Amino acid sequence: MKVNEIAQQISDGVLESFQKHGFKYRKAQKEFIRKTDNADQIFRLYYYKENDGTVTIKPELIIQVKEIEAIYKSIAQIKGSPYLTLGNYFSHIRDYDGDDANYKRKPTKYWLIENDEDISHLIKIIPEYLEEDILPYFDSNSSVSRVDELLNKYPEKMCVHNYMYPTRANIAIIAAKLNENPRYEELVNIYEERMVNAEENSKIEFYKLKGLLASGQYEK
Repeated sequence: MKVNEIAQQISDGVLESFQKHGFKYRKAQKEFIRKTDNADQIFRLYYYKENDGTVTIKPELIIQVKEIEAIYKSIAQIKGSPYLTLGNYFSHIRDYDGDDANYKRKPTKYWLIENDEDISHLIKIIPEYLEEDILPYFDSNSSVSRVDELLNKYPEKMCVHNYMYPTRANIAIIAAKLNENPRYEELVNIYEERMVNAEENSKIEFYKLKGLLASGQYEK
């Protein structure tokens, strides 16, 4: 089985369900994207060909809030790199029990393709996941205020909605500033303490952000 052929079968099979909700399919990225006034909402499928000839898929949910990402990209050390405001593999978000204080990352669940029946099964269940899990996640979490709430509720804990530390810290302080979070200074101090062991580009970005946000010279 060829990855591109499988990807085409699956995208063709579920396209109508996504189009109904305003999504477009981007073939090169193997993802469905919906652009709203506030955010880009992405359901992305990573396809892997295994040594035994089977294909595995890692589905991912991504939210890119425009206000937040515009500020982040203005200080990014690596231009053109993809950032995400919120996001994780679908299995982590779908199976999450809501315990923000004690979240621990578990192994990612794959979708396994061994034969045509597996393809047909995914074509059937992905639209169900869209209605039951994907749309509610996108609809609930695509605002600056919601990003602030999700990322800054427990700043010293791992977060299911953005586990990519220290990127999470940078996104979190932008959201806190834009949302006029009264704990902003406290949050900056917490994240700054955790930057000690970060790689150099992340440290540079954090301190550039800290200065930019303090100056107020950024566009909301």
